[in-house]
Amino acid sequence: MNQQLTDQVISHWKQLRGMTYDLMDELTAQDLKKKLPFPESQNILYQFRCMLGAQESNMPMITKGVWEGFSSSLDQEPVKTLQVIKKHMQKVDEKLFAALKKVDLLKKFKSGDSPLINYMILVEHESHHQGQLINFIFTLNLPIPKSWADKWDLKRN
Repeated sequence: MNQQLTDQVISHWKQLRGMTYDLMDELTAQDLKKKLPFPESQNILYQFRCMLGAQESNMPMITKGVWEGFSSSLDQEPVKTLQVIKKHMQKVDEKLFAALKKVDLLKKFKSGDSPLINYMILVEHESHHQGQLINFIFTLNLPIPKSWADKWDLKRN
């Protein structure tokens, strides 16, 4: 195993997910129900549910190279607050870090993919939802966290 690569991957996820936490810290409880102004729009809560569920569901892909289906632990929560969502995300972050430390990121599974490639699928998903959330930020005039302004060069004219 390459410890330096593992450390870089963990650091990368902390930075990427940290940006998601930064946005959550700027939002209010009422913001979770907000949608974009078109019928197909899901709300902000859906974005976070999908981000969490993708991470939870991709763990077997990263550790065993197998897809076991999508599920989100948030679905078991009767009340979904920003604090509850963040708690679930932090819990699965710790599971991800532990898993990454146990796998050889470059070893190929039977599918031909490696844990690193499957991690990159998770990164793509998180980034996709951050892009979705940028639409919410601008359309609904939500706050722009500093980390998002810096990383994605976001600003209001």
